[in-house]
This record gives sequence, C-alpha cells and structure tokens, in this order.
Amino acid sequence: MSLSEERHESSELEIVAARCQDMESRWKAILGLEASIDTLRISMESVRTEMEASMRRMLTAEEKLNALAADVVQWNKAKSRVHYALPKASEFIHRAVWAKGAPERKRLDEFFKNPIGPHLPLSQIDQVLEELEILRKDRQVFATLGAALYQECKGISADVQGALRRLQSNAAARPARKRGATGAKGKL
Repeated sequence: MSLSEERHESSELEIVAARCQDMESRWKAILGLEASIDTLRISMESVRTEMEASMRRMLTAEEKLNALAADVVQWNKAKSRVHYALPKASEFIHRAVWAKGAPERKRLDEFFKNPIGPHLPLSQIDQVLEELEILRKDRQVFATLGAALYQECKGISADVQGALRRLQSNAAARPARKRGATGAKGKL
C-alpha cells in the first residue's frame, strides 16, 4: 500500500469516526427531547383530567340560589374554553405516545442498538445523519408546541378554578349580607 493510499484510508476513517460520533450525539439529543415530551405527556394527562372534572362540575342548589349572575357568567365562560382545549390536549397525548412507535424511530432505535462503527459506508452514514436531523427537528417542534399547549391548558384550568372559587365565595357571603341588610331595615 502506498503512502498516499494509507493517508486516504486514514483520512476516510477519521471522517467516518467523526460522523459516527455526530450520529451518537444526535441520537442522544433525540432521546432527551423524547424524555421531555414524555414528561409533558404525563403533565398534560393530569391537566386534562382537571379540565374534564371542572367541565362536569355542577353548582349546588345553595350556590345556584346565592350566586351572583356575573360570577355564573364568568364561570361558564371559563368552562367554555375547556371545550376547545380538551381535544388539543388529547391529540397531544395521543401523538406523544405514537411518536415512540413511529416506524422511522423504531428503525433508528434498532440501528443504535446494534454496534456501529467504521464498517458502515459513508453514504449510509450520511443517510442516517439526515434521518436523525429530520427526527430531531420534528421532536423539537413537537416538544415546543406541547409546552405551549400545556401552559395554555394550565391557564384555562386555573381560570376555571379561580372563577369557581370567586363564585363560591360570593355565594357564601351573600346570605349573610342579605340577613344584615334585612336587620338594618328592621331597625329603622
């Protein structure tokens, strides 16, 4: 083997080794994104349960009798936002579960379970790098959208709970104010 052939082979091995290292780091980044998506999914399931419960919540007879009309309107308005957010939350949860079972993700998972190294042709390494980049971008966008949706759902749930607390507080205080007003009228 000539000196130039040895240099060319050594150079090609260095390129392959660098690209293999790049593949590994991209795969680890994807696994990290998937872990954050899974955490978001769990949190989203929790907030979805909260929203479903608040949507089904009915006022007690006492609350209906003593609630201020403005409080009821505010509470119903907050609850109506839940109708729009629930399908989005359910879709995110479904897609988060599905993402790990996607065929391209499974193929890459198998690829990284088997030992890789300088035995791969450069063209196959480039193809895997391209697939990894596409998957990483997809997971990154999905994680960002999921985080925004989670914040939106959390805000909606907090609004519904706040409106209900305000309604309950005012409804509880109203009979006492009525009694106080009646007593004041009787004294005159």
